[in-house]
Amino acid sequence: MQTKKEKFYNMIEENVGAVVMAIILIVLTLQVILRFLPWLPPNSWSEELSRYLFVWFVYLTACVAIYHNAHIKIDAALNLFPKKARIYVMVLSNLIFLLYALGITYYGFHYTVDIWRSGQISMGLHIKMAYVYASIPVCHFIMALRLIQLSVKMLRHPDQYLNQGALEI
Repeated sequence: MQTKKEKFYNMIEENVGAVVMAIILIVLTLQVILRFLPWLPPNSWSEELSRYLFVWFVYLTACVAIYHNAHIKIDAALNLFPKKARIYVMVLSNLIFLLYALGITYYGFHYTVDIWRSGQISMGLHIKMAYVYASIPVCHFIMALRLIQLSVKMLRHPDQYLNQGALEI
């Protein structure tokens, strides 16, 4: 059973993602409405803001998918392994994904720092592009944490994950 604190931390990406999606919808709705008001000048920032927020949204929801073990997998390949080995194969695949996430975190961090130092700014919003690129290392680091959390849960409760969508043959 999870405490309220654990539930809060386990749903933080979902809640932030929901807020980001709501902002995107509001900004794009206002942009469409403003197109029909000819006395107001068109804005150049709304599409750019929506695009940048969408990048953050996609990475945050990838973290949510890891927490719920909802990434695309090939269950048929998993069924090729003996039943007792399947949970270890799943944890091994999480470990490979973890190494990828940590690598992207490392290189993404250095790339974001380089973008920050270059002083590159966006055309419409005039914000530093490093804020947009920061989504890569930040969210991949969260993915790495979620993969560790998922792997520990898999090893503690293997039956819960072995019966999750896999076909028995």
